[in-house]
Amino acid sequence: MIDAATLAQMNGEYVLPPDAGPAWRAAVKYGFDMSLVEDALRMTPEQRLEQHQRALDMVLEVKAAGERHASK
Repeated sequence: MIDAATLAQMNGEYVLPPDAGPAWRAAVKYGFDMSLVEDALRMTPEQRLEQHQRALDMVLEVKAAGERHASK
């Protein structure tokens, strides 16, 4: 038999870590998606910087395309 936590995790629901502190629990209760924080913490600082740079490059590219389109 599958317990409720395992079933929730299989369905893509966030499962609060058993060792989560009060601030972590409060963030989850408030509605923050802490799985994103956990994913980021699994990466090295270099990987996080690379991810940020890719996102920034995309935003700048979209902005430049919008400016080119607006000037026509």
